[in-house]
Amino acid sequence: MGMSFVTVLAATAAANSTNLPEQVSALDMLTHAEVFFAVSVAILGVLLLIFGFSHHKWITVFNCIALGYLVGGVLGEKVQITTVGAVVGAVVLGSIAWPLMKYAIAICGGLVGAVVGMSIWLYLGEPMSQRWAGALIGLAILGMLSFVLFKASVILFSCIQGGAMVVLGVSALLIKYTPWNQTVHSNLCTRPILMPVLVFAVALLGIILQQQKHGLLESGGGAGGKGAGGGGGDAKKK
Repeated sequence: MGMSFVTVLAATAAANSTNLPEQVSALDMLTHAEVFFAVSVAILGVLLLIFGFSHHKWITVFNCIALGYLVGGVLGEKVQITTVGAVVGAVVLGSIAWPLMKYAIAICGGLVGAVVGMSIWLYLGEPMSQRWAGALIGLAILGMLSFVLFKASVILFSCIQGGAMVVLGVSALLIKYTPWNQTVHSNLCTRPILMPVLVFAVALLGIILQQQKHGLLESGGGAGGKGAGGGGGDAKKK
């Protein structure tokens, strides 16, 4: 579920003077993949937008598995055991994500915050070579937010992740199967802020939907306890 988003994060260390390289690499990956992969990414993104908080534990575990696969593959590549390293990384992070759910959610929220911070940094016209500073600020803010406003943090990171998956999946399909594919690809690859704006617009719809269902700033539904629905049921019984 989190593979496309983690893939976006994978290239944040790369350098490019005209655009965010992670946007281009993720878009090209989906464009050259089988059509069902782009469709699946878009559909999973919609599900995240609608049901992100309700199933946040499973989403977090899948994200950690994907992140472990990526990190393990990168580390394993250095000693020529890429596949073994990727599998070991996925198993390790996936295994510890459930018992350490609160911290796993903080990691997911922090990574999403890093992407958001980097996008805002570029939107404000700051140098791209220093976008790591914006990423670091976003990582710290949203990562710490998960410990203070748990529900708000989960809804924010699930909606932003879902929005990114929807935009990437739909964009890949437009590039593959529409007559204006060159225009779409050119605009997305040469205008650094276009994709973040689209992701924010889609994520905002998810935030509104989940706010109506769960309440963005209401208490309850912590990582280690019962969800908001369970807490509400107990209150009614009392």
